[in-house]
Amino acid sequence: MKILAVALLLAVTVVAGISIFTDRLQSAITRESHSFLAADRVINSSQPIPLEWRALAQQHRLQYAYSTQFSSMAFAGDAMQLAAVKAVTEGYPLRGKLHIATQPFTTDPQQITVATTIPAQGEAWVDARLLPLLGISLGDTLEVGEKPLKVTRVIAEEPDGGNSFSPMGPRLLMNAADLQATGVIQPGSRISYNWLLASEDPQQLQAFLQQLQPRLSVHERIRDVASSQKRLANALATARKFLSLSAMISVLLAGVAIAIAARRFASRHVEQVALLKSLGAGAGQIRGLYAAQLLWLGVITSLLGLVLGYWLQAAIVQLVGDLLPVTLLAPGWLALLPPALTGLVCLVCFAAPPLWHLPTVPPMKILRRELPVSAVRQYWQVLIGLLALLLLVAVFSGDWVLTVSLSAGLVVLVALGLLLARLLLNGIQHYSERSGSRWRLALASLQRNRQQTLIQTVVFALAVSLLLSLTGLRTSLLEDWQLQLPPETPNHFLLNVAPHQLDGVKQLMSDNQLTTEQFFPMVRGRLTHINGVEPDEEKRERTETLRRELNLSWTDHLNSDNKVIAGQWWDSWPAGGRVGVSVEQEAARQIGLQVGDELRFSIGGLTLEATVASIRSLKWDSMNPNFYFLFSPQSLDDFAPAYMTSLYIPSQQKAFINTLLRFDPTLVVIEMDRMLAQIQAIVSQVSRGVELMLLAVLAAGFLVMWAAVTSSFSERQQEAALLRALGSSRKQLLGSLWLEFSLLGLMSGVMAVAASEVLLLAMQRWVLEIPVRWHPGLWLWGVSVSVLLIGAMGVFACRRTITTPPAVILRELA
Repeated sequence: MKILAVALLLAVTVVAGISIFTDRLQSAITRESHSFLAADRVINSSQPIPLEWRALAQQHRLQYAYSTQFSSMAFAGDAMQLAAVKAVTEGYPLRGKLHIATQPFTTDPQQITVATTIPAQGEAWVDARLLPLLGISLGDTLEVGEKPLKVTRVIAEEPDGGNSFSPMGPRLLMNAADLQATGVIQPGSRISYNWLLASEDPQQLQAFLQQLQPRLSVHERIRDVASSQKRLANALATARKFLSLSAMISVLLAGVAIAIAARRFASRHVEQVALLKSLGAGAGQIRGLYAAQLLWLGVITSLLGLVLGYWLQAAIVQLVGDLLPVTLLAPGWLALLPPALTGLVCLVCFAAPPLWHLPTVPPMKILRRELPVSAVRQYWQVLIGLLALLLLVAVFSGDWVLTVSLSAGLVVLVALGLLLARLLLNGIQHYSERSGSRWRLALASLQRNRQQTLIQTVVFALAVSLLLSLTGLRTSLLEDWQLQLPPETPNHFLLNVAPHQLDGVKQLMSDNQLTTEQFFPMVRGRLTHINGVEPDEEKRERTETLRRELNLSWTDHLNSDNKVIAGQWWDSWPAGGRVGVSVEQEAARQIGLQVGDELRFSIGGLTLEATVASIRSLKWDSMNPNFYFLFSPQSLDDFAPAYMTSLYIPSQQKAFINTLLRFDPTLVVIEMDRMLAQIQAIVSQVSRGVELMLLAVLAAGFLVMWAAVTSSFSERQQEAALLRALGSSRKQLLGSLWLEFSLLGLMSGVMAVAASEVLLLAMQRWVLEIPVRWHPGLWLWGVSVSVLLIGAMGVFACRRTITTPPAVILRELA
């Protein structure tokens, strides 16, 4: 009972620690990612937000604020500059922090503070870049429309400053109460109205959105992190899957540890059951006795394990809290459910079945050792145990597809592991007869305890393969995220470059050692006809690419973000023939386009007809210019295109933007560097969480291996005592133990590395959806660590069998 209690307590403690920590980490990362929107959700509209919606928000106890965004000229004397104006109400931002400074372009933390309010009426906070463009300083006045505003602060960092492609020019933040006085909002103006929403209770927010959804018109849409920034959303989704996978693996490992301890517990009570039956106890009485014991054991150890698990995660947070750039939130009570279920379900499903069936067996068969405990309904025990683990993993992960996939893979792994371990044991049987004394003792022990060896080999292989898989996935994830955001990712977009200014802009960039991959010609146009038929109004309202004007471009070079999945690229397109167009696959799916369809576009009042030559997939989350429609070379030259590109501007060269705008004030520069900094910060948080989860799961892996090693402790005590009594030295026995467990580690390591490589490939390809990478290093350090770790654990766990005098052990057995 003591062994089972310890295994159960450790398992519940580890799973509770992982569950609570995962819950807190996921909640914190999700909340931190919402700073990208300055809210949990944003209702975006091209028309003013209906005021009657406030009552519904108040009913659900939501926090809310409003922001109105538009582009407008800012004036200071004779100077003027296009600015991205944002008028906000009190409470902005609901998520994240708005940092302001008392000096432009400062990096001194003493001069940068977190804003606790918004600009007062009659005041404005501006991007530092706007000051030299207008020739003003802090304290001076500028005008937006008819409203003079005093510039009192510089915006150092804005939470939602880079989540939109539309801001044109430096930011100007003002109080929404001054908006009407500017007189800039007129019928037909392009205005973006935003209703920012946040709640401490996600369920209340979700309920509100469900009630609001039917009231939304074609002008409103709900924005979240996933729809606003696909790169960040993909990173968060992948991280959640990894954390879920980590939790699943911890449950599996804890379940295996309890199963091993429960099997030993049941085998030790076989004779006790036989004696109780011999003394007249009925099957119901015996079952009731053990059921009560298991129930009390499960309740007490589970409660204690939950407390210790909470302390464990608190200790982890205390140790690494300063390393995390997020403040962890308080855990939810649902995080306690999986560890509590782990203890009770594993206890009932692993320890109860063999004891449940033992009272039906004649006691003489048990007392004569004619029926080992493992033979009692063995297949039913395995089936019940597997179903229990499957249920626990599903509850823990909340992902049935992931659960079934991982479980199926592990079943195949166990089956192949048993087969391979049996073949290896058969292979070393002949070698043991020609070995030295230590080798002979080690190999004989493996052969003598054949069933135990098979079980230990598979358990070790299972634990090591899961740990190696998780380690490999962590490495692949971090490498993938680093590849997604390389050091010189383009962080600025340059638009509206006139053809006659193109050479001058390129020369300016060259003079400042700045480069770009390609300048794209761009015109604004609308798709009006498909195969000679104009789409009906309903289809236009339903499909964004039909509802609005689009950026159209042409190129003869297909960059790495694009891949033709149907049709042909321009190198196979007939020269001098019809105009061809390549369509992005999601747009083609929504509109219903296929290769060969005829399209008609309206561009500046002129008509352009083109044939769909290819369908492309592309990465929208890259920082390169991408287009729904790419035309064949020179197709748009007659439509007076302007050029655009993306480029990387280091922070120390930000003044180059002002140089560009002085060269040509009509140029438009969209700054994405702050958005990229936010993404990199959140990816850093996710990466840290991934690493911490790996350490927690390693603890669960050690628990399994320790349970497997100690499961044969009693038998080893007897064997060691007999061998010592027959003249074997401590040195011989110690050497044989090292060899035996090292061989177990070698067999397990080889199987584990092979299995983990297959699991890694499958999980990378179908679960986490990241690029597939091989891990050749696993074969070296994976097998080496397995040999050293299992060898050391085995010797340490069984040291008492060697150091204790044989007379003491034989007296205890007697």
